[in-house]
Amino acid sequence: MLNDTITLDGENIMSKTKLTLAALVLLLGATQLMAEPKSDAKCCQPMPAGGMAALERNIIYPTFDRLVGNSADVILNFHVDVNGNVSNIKVARSGGANFDNSAVSAVMNTEWKPAMQNGFPVALTFALPFEYRYK
Repeated sequence: MLNDTITLDGENIMSKTKLTLAALVLLLGATQLMAEPKSDAKCCQPMPAGGMAALERNIIYPTFDRLVGNSADVILNFHVDVNGNVSNIKVARSGGANFDNSAVSAVMNTEWKPAMQNGFPVALTFALPFEYRYK
């Protein structure tokens, strides 16, 4: 989409955006102003190699919490490099030690594909939520 023409009512929005930015640079005397319309069409976040089902197979509901019916939400931040290696796992939102450890273990034991941008792998740190619900 970065090379595609974006039109609205027959007008080229991409060209107008670049012209507007150029005018702002001239008017404001900015020494450094960079912006381009973003598109998700050519990029994606890291994903488990076998899809989300592969990650779900590695999630183990903590035994004690399952027995007593506890539920929790956990959010992990972690880095996936260009080769799909996971590092710097941090708990951004804790659901308790048992749930946190289960989420970290699931991420570590899953093979990851790196994020892609314009067809090339890129390193990315992102947040992944886990929802533990006893049914």
